[in-house]
Amino acid sequence: CQASVFTLFSVLLTMNRLMAPFTPFLTEMMYQNLKKSIHKDMFKGDHDSIHFLMLPKYDASMVDEDIERRVAVMQAVIETGRVLRDRNTLPIKYPLKEVILVDADPTVLEDARSLESYIVSELNVRKLTVSSDKQKYDVKLTAKPNHMILGKRLKKDFKPVSAAIAKLTDSELMEMKETGSRTILGHVVEFSELHVAYEVKSESGSFAAASMHNVLVLLDCTTDQGMMDEGLAREVVNRVQKLRKKAKLVPTDKITVHYKFDTADKNNADLMRAVNSHRELIESAIKSPFTGEVAPSNMLISEEADVKGCKLEITLCGDVARATLQQWPSGRPTGEYLTVTYDGNNYEVLLQPDSEKLTTAQLLTEVKSMYSLFGRNVTLLHNGQKISLSADNLLHLSGENVLVTAS
Repeated sequence: CQASVFTLFSVLLTMNRLMAPFTPFLTEMMYQNLKKSIHKDMFKGDHDSIHFLMLPKYDASMVDEDIERRVAVMQAVIETGRVLRDRNTLPIKYPLKEVILVDADPTVLEDARSLESYIVSELNVRKLTVSSDKQKYDVKLTAKPNHMILGKRLKKDFKPVSAAIAKLTDSELMEMKETGSRTILGHVVEFSELHVAYEVKSESGSFAAASMHNVLVLLDCTTDQGMMDEGLAREVVNRVQKLRKKAKLVPTDKITVHYKFDTADKNNADLMRAVNSHRELIESAIKSPFTGEVAPSNMLISEEADVKGCKLEITLCGDVARATLQQWPSGRPTGEYLTVTYDGNNYEVLLQPDSEKLTTAQLLTEVKSMYSLFGRNVTLLHNGQKISLSADNLLHLSGENVLVTAS
């Protein structure tokens, strides 16, 4: 995280210096904010203004060709996979089983494998498979003539040449791709004058294939009920986030999301199953509790959402304050409190907020909110012993430390 912040700062500062002659006022405003984090010895001479700095010099030592090559392969696979999703009307919210990269170059395959986590995340697939064997998936190149270009050029000879193009084999088309052209019935036909596509035949799934940026990508388009349910759960997340935006909430606002189905409507059965089986995924995405309990009185906004033809009532509840953040006097809260620790970060939690005793269930919700642990199994430990969720009085933990673990 720290490395990414440093990288972002470096990029912003460098771009700011490059843009200064062209957008002097905008870059000056940005620089005055960036300057607060710049050490006084970073630049020689006066650096009170962006216009006092020289343009940055090119530093060849900062170029990492291996990273650039790997990222280029990753981008090519992701862009091609998205094109395949669009062609087959498969929204990115719905997961798929597999994406396959086929390439004869082992370096390309290894580059893709090194960034597998990014590829499967961006394409929302279960796994990435790399292979150098195109025949294994029975991938064949097919071609059709570009009627507008070839028809205009060949005139009466277009029909027989068109028939000959349709009969070209995969090996002949690959050879034509390498050379750039081929003589067909006495006419030189350029590869760019053809509409080329890949056809895939596989017993293990329904694959779609496309080649862009010199990579061949296959996408398994078969889906099962579990994948469809996960897609519906992501649709619910989308509706919740839209409602948060409509209520003008910010990410730090602590809320609870309540939902309600019309159980008598049979059309809601699929959505009910999806919500119940993917509750952790939804909570992890919205970073708030997601419950089917009756909404309390502190309602912020409520709306009936349409999720793929199913009706779902979503209610956001919480005590959202817009006051300025107040620090504890002398660095400690006034009143009885305990300290929670997770991953080296400590927070103090009042044991009697608003004169009401804090329960374990409330503490668990607070911990999930503070450390963004919604969707994970969280355990509270005191002196190595697990704190019971049924405990409704935690005053005996005043001044003590509670360790948080998450899996």
